Amino acid sequence: MEGTKVENKAKTLNDKLKREITKEDLMKVKNFFIDKLLLIYIIGNLFYILVGSYLVTAETITISTFSYGEILLMMLNVAIIIVMLAKGKYKKNSIHKWLLAIFLVSLFTTCFAKFKNVAFMGFLYRNEGLLVIIYYLTLAFLATFIQEKQRKVLINCILITGIIQCVYAILQVYDVPGIIGSRKKIAQGFITNQNFFGTYMLICLSYSIGAYIDENKITKKAIYILISILLLVGMLMCNTTSVVIGFGAVLVYIIIYCIKNKKIIKLLTTAVVVCVSTIITINLGKTNVIKDVTNTAKEATEIVKGNANDKFGSGRIKIWKKIIELIPQYIFCGVGIDNLYYAFPNDDYRNEYNQQYCDKAHNEYLQLLITEGIFGLVAYLGLYFVTVKKGIKNCYKNKEICYILPIGGYLVQAFFNISVIEVAPIFWIAIGLCNIE
Repeated sequence: MEGTKVENKAKTLNDKLKREITKEDLMKVKNFFIDKLLLIYIIGNLFYILVGSYLVTAETITISTFSYGEILLMMLNVAIIIVMLAKGKYKKNSIHKWLLAIFLVSLFTTCFAKFKNVAFMGFLYRNEGLLVIIYYLTLAFLATFIQEKQRKVLINCILITGIIQCVYAILQVYDVPGIIGSRKKIAQGFITNQNFFGTYMLICLSYSIGAYIDENKITKKAIYILISILLLVGMLMCNTTSVVIGFGAVLVYIIIYCIKNKKIIKLLTTAVVVCVSTIITINLGKTNVIKDVTNTAKEATEIVKGNANDKFGSGRIKIWKKIIELIPQYIFCGVGIDNLYYAFPNDDYRNEYNQQYCDKAHNEYLQLLITEGIFGLVAYLGLYFVTVKKGIKNCYKNKEICYILPIGGYLVQAFFNISVIEVAPIFWIAIGLCNIE
């Protein structure tokens, strides 16, 4: 009997192998890849950012070369959008008009910039000019067309890039031989600055905790918890106060959401994850974040009292004061994208943190106001408002918190940080994912 069964199975398999491939089979394969083509393409963008950032850190390529890659991807994004429009694949989305508004204002300010070539290509070592801004906008646009069932796949890919960077950053902190940047003993991953690395970790951590809260399967929940612990340790090791404040805002929203939806166990688990990760990092002696947050709280108290010392916020107060003085002069047209250096009184600017000049406002909202004027700031704020509103609505409607968390965390830390080309694309993908209708 057993021999007969084996023969029958072998015959069935043989028949399947001999069966001719029909047009219907080919169409199924074609549709499978077409269905996932956009997802695969955006994942390709993620890994370009990961590998490109590493090559910049390794000094194999310059940051300018890295930005040229993003510009090439921008051109490809535009081509894909044109094909989508030509084939009638466009689906109306409320954020598209805001993306268009940002593009038009950015184009306008470039035309009136102090140095148009800088506005077009970006300032030295920053390279965040008009062409890269268009890359961000088109990336967000394409992300809005990711199918509902594919969103989690894309988020998991973002988490994979975050895990790789985080593990590498921890090796840097422990000065492991052969690890680039380890001599500094600072967590910065593949990114050239610990503050920017912290922002990357904040986005990834927000996704991992959000995914844990949304998930029902025990195995996946356990995986997301472990990922969250790792990412939080990495984030704390970068010693960046702004991302800790951003993460604080994320935790506040998680508390409100979990209490309202009676997810008390998941809230308590999240609290345990945060406490365990913080205790581990502090006991290892690899973070000064508690001390930094305490100092920031003291400085904030003094500012409220009217004692805004120029040294507060690692010299940010001094920068903000000077930029606020410049705003009336550039309120309408702005000085031009990435042109702040040419408006800022750098002859009078030196600080104790070895910064010889200022080319960024260290506050993304002030940066937008001074470089792209009031209309640019309004366009960006309009996009953020619509995104947050839609994210909160879908969060309670669909019981999915993970899409709004990275947006909220990023927008809070942006008050103290800057946009950079190694991190910003991830945020703009998150904008698109949060706005899927």
